Amino acid sequence: MTRRLWLAIAMLAIGASLLVAASFAGAASGKSPQSSSMGKKTGGTLVVDSDSDVDYTDPQLDYLSTGWQIQYVTQVKLFNFADKNGAAGTQLQPEGAAGQPLVSKDGKTYTFKVKPGFVFSDGKPVTAANYAYAINRGLNPKMSSPAAQFMTDIVVGAQAVVDGKAATASGVIAKGNTLTIKLLKPAPDLIARLSMAFFSAIPLNLPIDPNGVDVYASAGPYYIASRTPNRQIVIKRNPHYKGNRPHNFDQIVFSVGNSLPTIRLNVESGKSDYAPVLDATAYGELAKKYGVNKSQFFVKPQLGVSYLALNHDRPLFKKNVPLEKAINYAVDRHAITVQAGTLAGKRTDQILPPGMNGFKLLKLYPNNPNFAAAKKLASGHTGDGKAVLYTVNRATNLNQAAIYQFDLKQIGLDLEVKPFTRAVQIHKEGTRGEPFDMTVEGWIADYPDPFDFINILLDGTKLTSENNVNVAYYNNPKYVKAMQQASLLSGQKRYTTYGQLDDDIMTNDPPWAAIRGFNTRDFVSSRIGCYVYPPGLAIGLDYAAACLK
Repeated sequence: MTRRLWLAIAMLAIGASLLVAASFAGAASGKSPQSSSMGKKTGGTLVVDSDSDVDYTDPQLDYLSTGWQIQYVTQVKLFNFADKNGAAGTQLQPEGAAGQPLVSKDGKTYTFKVKPGFVFSDGKPVTAANYAYAINRGLNPKMSSPAAQFMTDIVVGAQAVVDGKAATASGVIAKGNTLTIKLLKPAPDLIARLSMAFFSAIPLNLPIDPNGVDVYASAGPYYIASRTPNRQIVIKRNPHYKGNRPHNFDQIVFSVGNSLPTIRLNVESGKSDYAPVLDATAYGELAKKYGVNKSQFFVKPQLGVSYLALNHDRPLFKKNVPLEKAINYAVDRHAITVQAGTLAGKRTDQILPPGMNGFKLLKLYPNNPNFAAAKKLASGHTGDGKAVLYTVNRATNLNQAAIYQFDLKQIGLDLEVKPFTRAVQIHKEGTRGEPFDMTVEGWIADYPDPFDFINILLDGTKLTSENNVNVAYYNNPKYVKAMQQASLLSGQKRYTTYGQLDDDIMTNDPPWAAIRGFNTRDFVSSRIGCYVYPPGLAIGLDYAAACLK
C-alpha cells in the first residue's frame, strides 16, 4: 500500500454514509450453523465492521491490505500461503499451480502447469489463459495498475504493453494448462511476485476499466457478490469450489461507515465480528480486558514500516541531503509512535522492517529529537522556510501531524498540514506534480522480500504520471543502479546486499524519515472460535479460516 499493499491500519477515510441497522442483521441470521467434520460450526455470516472502504475490489487495482484480505479468500493464485498460523503459514506453496515450475538453465524461462479442477463462481474452468490475462490486464496502460511495476523489469515484452506498443506481453504464453513466462533476466523472486493478488486467475471477459470492476467471478473459496461503495461488500461461497482451503461461513459482509467507537461496541456486543482498525486509545483497554492473543484481541507482527516521505520533485528536497538528515534527527519517533496506541509497533529509522531478510539493526538516528544536530544540518537549507504536509483527516493522524509541525519548527520549517480522506491522500500523493513537500505513509510487504521495499518504493526509473508508490519521488542514479543489481542476486548474498544498501541509503541520502514498524491489532467478537493469521501474508484475520465457536 504494500500500495502496494497500502497499510490497513492507516486506512483512514471515513465512509460517506452510516450503516443502517440491517447491515448487521447477517451476524445473527443466515443458514443455521451446522457442525462440520472438524467440530467447527459452518454457515451463517461473518460481519467485518470498518470505518472506511477498500480502494477497489478489482484484482488489478486493489492495493490496500483490507482489500487483499478479501482477495485472499476470493482468488486462486499460482502460489499462496496456507490458511495456518505459525511456521506453516510462512511458506509459499502451490495453489493454482500443479507443482513447482520448470526453470531453464539460464533462469530466464519458467514453465508452470496449472492444476485442473478449479472453477470460477460462474462455472467456467480455470486455465493458464486466466493467469496470462491477469498479467496482461495489469500491464494494460488504460488500467494504470500498480501490478505493472512488478513485471516490466523482468518479463519479456511487458514494457511494450505499458508503452502501448503491444496488446500482450510476448514473454507470457498460455497453452491449455501450461503457462510459460520468459524473463529479461533471472528473477529469484518471480514466484513470490506471482503470489500477489494482482496475478490471480481472473475471468477472460473482465473488462479493461481504469475505474475498476466491483463484481466479477472468482475461483477461490468465495466470490464478491455485490458492492455498494462506502457502504457494503457482500462475499459469498463459490458454489463450484472444490479446493482444500477452508470456507466456514456462508457469506462475509464487509460493512463500511460506522465510527471507530461504534465499531468497538458492535464487536463487543456481537453485532459484528471483526474490527480491522480501531481508535488508537482502544488497544490498551482491549489488552487489559481480554489479554493478548488469548480470546478476542490478537497482536501479530507485520513486515511493514511507517514513514514521512520527502518529495524529491519539490525544490525543498532537490539535492538537499543536509535537510533530509536534519529531519531524521528532528522527528520525535517516540511521541509519534505513542499516538498510534498500545502495541502499535517498534520505532525504527530504516527502510527494511524488522523480520525482513536482510534487516540489520542500524540505529542511525535518535528515537527522540536531537534538535541541536538537526538545526546544524538544516542551517541554510530550508528554502523559504515553508513546507506542505499531506496526511489523513483522522484524530490520530492529526495529532501526529501536530508533532511533525512542532519538531520541524525547531529547525526553521513552518509546516502547513493538509488532511484528506485516505483515498484522496493516496490519489494526490501518487500523482506526480502534486504540490506537497512531505506525506505520511506506510508500507506492508506485498511479499516477503527486500525488493518490495527498496526497489518498489525507491526506484525512480519507474515513476509515472499517476498511481506512484514511490511517493518520495526518489531517483538517485547511484542507488537505482545498486538496487537493480541487488535484485539479480539470490540467497544470503541477496539479503546481505540489500541490508547494506538500506544502511547506505539512509546514511547518505535518506528519502524518508522512517518512524516505526507495525503490528496487526485485530479485535474479534466472542462468537469467533478460531483466529488464523498466516504470517507470510501478514495482513490480518483470515476470513476463510475464521469459524464460529
